Amino acid sequence: MSKAFSFEKREDSIGILTFDLPNEKVNIFNTKTMQELSDQLEQLKQMTDIKCLLFMSKKPGIFIAGADIKEIEQITDENIGYEVARKGQTVFAKFGNLPFPTIAVIDGACMGGGMELALNCTYRIATDSKKTKIGLPEVNLGLLPGWSGTTRLPRMVGLQRALDIILTGRHMDAKRAYRSGVIDKIIAAEWAHDKAIEFAKEVIAGNTKKLIKRRKPRGLINFIIEKTPLGRKIVFSKAEKMVMQKTGGHYPAPLMILETIKNTRKKSINNALEIEARALGKLIASGVSKNLVKIFFWTEEIKKENGTDNRQIKELPVNKAAVLGAGVMGGGIAQLFASREIPIRVKDINHEAVAKAYQQAAHILQGKLERRRIKKLEMMHIMNRISGTVDYSGFKHCDFVIEAVIEDIEIKKNVLSELEQHINDQTIIATNTSSLNVDDMAEALKIKDRFVGLHFFNPVHRMPLVEVVRGKHSSDKAIATVFNLSKKLGKTPIVVNDSPGFLVNRLLLHYMVEAVSLLESGQSMQTIDSVMRKFGMPMGPIELLDEVGIDVAVKVAKILQKTMADRMAESDLLLKMLEDGRLGKKTKKGFYIYTTGKKANDPRVVKLIAVKDKTYLSDDQLIQRMTYPMINEAARCLDEGIAQSARDVDIGMIFGTGFAPFRGGLLRYAESEGLEMVVKKLSAFKEEFGNRFQPSTSLLKFEEVGRFYSN
Repeated sequence: MSKAFSFEKREDSIGILTFDLPNEKVNIFNTKTMQELSDQLEQLKQMTDIKCLLFMSKKPGIFIAGADIKEIEQITDENIGYEVARKGQTVFAKFGNLPFPTIAVIDGACMGGGMELALNCTYRIATDSKKTKIGLPEVNLGLLPGWSGTTRLPRMVGLQRALDIILTGRHMDAKRAYRSGVIDKIIAAEWAHDKAIEFAKEVIAGNTKKLIKRRKPRGLINFIIEKTPLGRKIVFSKAEKMVMQKTGGHYPAPLMILETIKNTRKKSINNALEIEARALGKLIASGVSKNLVKIFFWTEEIKKENGTDNRQIKELPVNKAAVLGAGVMGGGIAQLFASREIPIRVKDINHEAVAKAYQQAAHILQGKLERRRIKKLEMMHIMNRISGTVDYSGFKHCDFVIEAVIEDIEIKKNVLSELEQHINDQTIIATNTSSLNVDDMAEALKIKDRFVGLHFFNPVHRMPLVEVVRGKHSSDKAIATVFNLSKKLGKTPIVVNDSPGFLVNRLLLHYMVEAVSLLESGQSMQTIDSVMRKFGMPMGPIELLDEVGIDVAVKVAKILQKTMADRMAESDLLLKMLEDGRLGKKTKKGFYIYTTGKKANDPRVVKLIAVKDKTYLSDDQLIQRMTYPMINEAARCLDEGIAQSARDVDIGMIFGTGFAPFRGGLLRYAESEGLEMVVKKLSAFKEEFGNRFQPSTSLLKFEEVGRFYSN
């Protein structure tokens, strides 16, 4: 039987325990590997001739990726979750019971359980490799670090640093981990083995007191914050306020993390670990965690896909790219490509327009610089990968070109037709349209099979979703190229078939249009927004209209009205808003006003709203009025083949609109409501408010089987 762990004892009495999980690209902890590690540590405990132990990985770019999420997914009983936590804690604690110091040598990803193992070692060193990432991302799965991370990290690096690491779930590079006190030394990746041996000899010689001393923050202010009851009370109060602002209280894990750290601070390690394990048991069996784990698996599936049914299709390499249109979107796209080390050419009709793309890219990067996400030299390198032009010079050498000009079908067709004369026959062409038909635009091209839609959401650098739009001519090769390029750009892609509004905008329009209809039935926009934020949306639908731009919403609505007029509420309110010069946040005046930089109520908007039939609706009814039409339309999209699967609908809504992840997505939410209930309510709304609520034949098909998902 092949083993995951191997041990080597050197002549200088330094032992090396190596982790290399057979037949896997990454090292993970599962039941089998944990037992093997436990047995190995028991054997090491008997070795009195070892002076120091190095724990290393043989896998390039990977230390330990964490626990096996598939095993976690199967746990539905909190007592079993508790037992899993205690088992992991017990195994890792054996590092501290060894009769010699231990050193975790981190080269590559060290996440979750991997970091918790490292915390149980006497020392931690990490390489300067770009692949070295250290963190505790459990909170993103609705969990807490339950293999001693929640207990040990605050004791090691202090309360403030630990809360930041555990509550955010963000990973750190070696430098940040060093500044945070998590690791004791940074070593060169090229000589990791030799440098680790050198460090082990320092440990044996007893030259490490300063390393241990520097782990916790020092100074009078930090003493007051960390060591006094009032200071700690302020830290926990601020952390809880931050959590509630970010999550609305919908996610139990961050609050459980705060409670656990607060309750274990003065306890012995053993008692603290007991409390930590109980907390993990409760979280691991929760519905919220199950939904977040499911989303994690969906994103992992997408990483392995190419956007087509044929996994053998190989994408074309994209080493150079270009964007047509140097507006806010074009500049955002240029910055994205350049940040991923793909040189990009930006073209517009004059140099003033091209300059705006540079300004937009620089603005985005400046924000990252101020937040210390990049350094000034890196910003310069990124900007140097962006070049501008007013002609097509350099386009012959581009592997990929994306058109991002004004949302006008005739202008786009003219631009595409002209573009085709200046590129080679292998160049993939994409259009960044949000609602226009890809097939209509393809008519302007001679080579149609290399043309696809690539819908970036605004702002490009923040929104994680892209829709890869397959037209009737789009080849598998083109789809695979754009799908994999999207992943290289750090986005989560879904493939949708060509249709007005594609998937996300088509569903979202129902949400926003119905919100406008509710305004005209006497509901206040503050109530509508508040109810949907409490539901779990990142912002309410009225706020979203201001964010998107009321002019943009009107333009999209007009396009979709051609095919969806029978299921959209009639209203001229948005046109009235435009006539009154209210375009939204970008002009500091929409449904709300933004003169101070923050949203404020504007009493004058109420005068523009013509209340037709004042109706009282409960919070639940408001939610149903806005979400159930989206479910109805999503069923149509699945039935018509616009979306490939229920998974893609939910990924689209979560990553494209921020639809409450803890609910598992729009269709998971529909299943939790019960499709029979959804149909019943829509039918009642139809009788009261009109035919736009008519349950679709598509939804009725899914109601018959009672679900959207096959399992």
